[in-house]
Amino acid sequence: MTVSATEQSLPDPTGPASTADRVHAAVVRRLGEQPLTPDTELTALGVDSLMLLRVLGDLAADPTQEIDPYQLADVVTVADLVAFVDSWN
Repeated sequence: MTVSATEQSLPDPTGPASTADRVHAAVVRRLGEQPLTPDTELTALGVDSLMLLRVLGDLAADPTQEIDPYQLADVVTVADLVAFVDSWN
């Protein structure tokens, strides 16, 4: 099935998702349904550095988004991940 450019650019009728919603969706896409709270540690979910990069790649608005690897050490919890993604804007 081919989707026209017009159909691809239609806005989401439910409105833009919050960063927390987008992070949750990205984690679920990579790891399956997980009980997430802001304090959930990513390592407890099985997220290692490579998986974190994959999740961040899913969340990047631009495929050329630069990610400072030194800042990744500060991304320990779901709340940290949300704050990290928010810092891109």
